[in-house]
Amino acid sequence: MKTDDLIRGLAKDTAKYRPIAELLFPGILAAVGFSILVLWATLGFRADLVQSLGSPVSAARFLLTGALGLIALRVSLILAKPDGRRHANLTQLAVVGAVAICLLVWAYAATPAEGLRMAVVGKTMTACLITIPLLSIAPVAVILATMRRGASTVPTLSGFVAGLAGSGLAAAIYAMHCTEDSPLFYVTWYGLAISGVAVLSALIGSRFLRW
Repeated sequence: MKTDDLIRGLAKDTAKYRPIAELLFPGILAAVGFSILVLWATLGFRADLVQSLGSPVSAARFLLTGALGLIALRVSLILAKPDGRRHANLTQLAVVGAVAICLLVWAYAATPAEGLRMAVVGKTMTACLITIPLLSIAPVAVILATMRRGASTVPTLSGFVAGLAGSGLAAAIYAMHCTEDSPLFYVTWYGLAISGVAVLSALIGSRFLRW
């Protein structure tokens, strides 16, 4: 039997894919809720959280990370299917990345030279790089566990996308605490934390999602 025929046969066998989605969404809601509680109990929310949402530049943290997390979550469900690689559209993930880079370039051009270093490094760089991966643990674990119930033919890519989904949502949660409003800070350090989680998740997925 040819590989393509095998994939098509498996796709037919798993045509009733809805149960996996039904498992994922309650699980991811619980994981996100848990991460929010952990953030609230340990670091707390920024005092001016509601007011900060009135600033487009500050609100962009939530829009970018939330969009990344939700889009990657949808793609991870598609990749859990045997023929998922054919149907998964990764362009939307690239668009989110491109928007983030454009925002970074704009912020660099708009920030006075004497303020660049402070805008990039900020005061909470270390906390950002530690907290986002920790808040990612529960969401990524739920996504990987759910994807394992499918039959992904690209386990490394699936793990990577699962990592993007979980860490994107975790970064949106961390943004409720973070007071660094410059894109030079959050695009750089949120992006680095998200990338690190995604790479680690890809390594885990390459083994955990293999069948």
